[in-house]
Amino acid sequence: MKRILTLAGLAALASLQAQAQAPAPAAAAAAELPLAVVTEWAQAAIASCTASGYAVTATYLAADYTPAVVLRADGARGMTVDVARRKAYTVLKTGKTSGEFGTSVALPAGTPTPTPVAGALPGLPPGANVDQNLIVWAGGLPVKAGGKVVGAVGISGAPGGDKDEACAQAGLAKIASKLAAR
Repeated sequence: MKRILTLAGLAALASLQAQAQAPAPAAAAAAELPLAVVTEWAQAAIASCTASGYAVTATYLAADYTPAVVLRADGARGMTVDVARRKAYTVLKTGKTSGEFGTSVALPAGTPTPTPVAGALPGLPPGANVDQNLIVWAGGLPVKAGGKVVGAVGISGAPGGDKDEACAQAGLAKIASKLAAR
């Protein structure tokens, strides 16, 4: 009896492993941007920031929130990796650039900024029970191909979200023809 249960357990594990390794459905795979394209975006975005003296991290998330590329420039602080991811996540989650989301949840004029909670992530939107992956800082943009959002990019490390966003935009300009062809 033990042998039958062991064999049944092994068969179940093999089945789960086969499912986990199964290729993505054709529709999902077709919507994904090739690694070469998103890597070109990241390199162009980092080059743009480097030319301005900023050490940044560039992140691309596919539409299903899967990270496809994370490139951290020489000298970029470690925290920029998570901040760039959160900027791209915010775009996918809210349907707005991360800067637009930040503006949409801003405190009314004249309201004092709440005291930061010890240990809390930087850049969280105000409110209790907020999604810890959201961020209110600019630097996250949608990536569109064929009129559909196929992913999002995030840049972190420049002295200001507007500068992060400009670098992200420079990278998108570099791959614009490849996005238009999809």
